[in-house]
Amino acid sequence: MAKAALSYDLPTLVVEEVMISGMETCKHNLHARILWPKGSSPLTVYALRNKLAPLWKNLGKWGVTSLGKGYYEFCFSTLEDLKRVRSNASWNLNPGILKLFSLTKDFCPSLQTSTTAKVWVRIYSLAREYWRPKKLCTIANSVGTPICTDSASTKPMMERTFGHFARVLVDMDVTQELR
Repeated sequence: MAKAALSYDLPTLVVEEVMISGMETCKHNLHARILWPKGSSPLTVYALRNKLAPLWKNLGKWGVTSLGKGYYEFCFSTLEDLKRVRSNASWNLNPGILKLFSLTKDFCPSLQTSTTAKVWVRIYSLAREYWRPKKLCTIANSVGTPICTDSASTKPMMERTFGHFARVLVDMDVTQELR
């Protein structure tokens, strides 16, 4: 006797209710991706959580799940905590930058296409008092997400032999108009 394959056709209304219910349970969640400088080793979920714990120490309960392909999902206990974390579009993990973005319906890491590129940005005619990693990254933030500075730009003044321009590695959205 041959086995017949069973199929269930759920009414569209039921499918929509399930999707809405699922999105409701994720209303305090964010997606994220970590951008690593060349040669850096990715963190485990536990190491990522430990690295973020001091930065997010004033938050309530939160969790992180690896989604694969460098993507993560963060879950927060309150909307206020989500807003506090989301107030920064990126967090410096030193090395690496955690880029946060809103939760999207049917998110699948393997289907994501990148619209960003890592680009070395040169900053010319910069006064010497601005040649500090934090200040350079603040300036570079106007064109994208700063990842790191090059070693020549952040050497102490006494050791620096080059000063025509400072360089910052920036993750830029290539769909945006270049400045």
